[in-house]
Amino acid sequence: MDAQDKTIERRRTERPTAEAILAAACRAIVRRGVEATRIADIAREAGTSTGTVHYYFETKDDVLLAALESANDQPYARMDELLGQEADDLSRLATLLELSIPYPGPQREEWVFFLELWGRILHRPELLAAAESTDSRWRSYFFDVVRSGTANGTFRPIAPPDEVADRLVALVDGLGLKAVLGGSWMTPERMREILLRFAADELRVSHEELDRLATHA
Repeated sequence: MDAQDKTIERRRTERPTAEAILAAACRAIVRRGVEATRIADIAREAGTSTGTVHYYFETKDDVLLAALESANDQPYARMDELLGQEADDLSRLATLLELSIPYPGPQREEWVFFLELWGRILHRPELLAAAESTDSRWRSYFFDVVRSGTANGTFRPIAPPDEVADRLVALVDGLGLKAVLGGSWMTPERMREILLRFAADELRVSHEELDRLATHA
């Protein structure tokens, strides 16, 4: 038995943690979609049995909700770390906008996961409360930076700060959806261009400086 076979055999005989199952669920959902993902697919991705998945989670939606909470931890921890490193609100805004764009890789996978979740809510409205809690955390980054920058004079918003923050969130959501779908009319690069120029206009800051800071985010 070679090393790879031994790894597979060990995974079959060792019970994975709930965290490992949730990570496997996220990978399966991003690749297959929520509707097409079965408990068996999650078990296979985790290298375990369906019984082990059910040991931790009764239904697929239980896995989904727990995976949602788990999926938040990594990007939000990264967001907190990067925003905390910035000394001023213009730099924080640039970093936040750059992290909002579904570039290929982890950022796109995070977008796909959350789009899958929102699609599921259309048919399972009882999931809405959990999704709104996540969405509220995401929105808070925009509100915090716009309020802070307005208070200290970095921004001179063309409307009340919270209204401008709402506009930024709405634009990110709308453009991000198109960019994730992969249409030629809205690439991540095009989204970036529109988003940075809109933010600069709404907050009356230098587009060139915002672009420079976002490039180095």
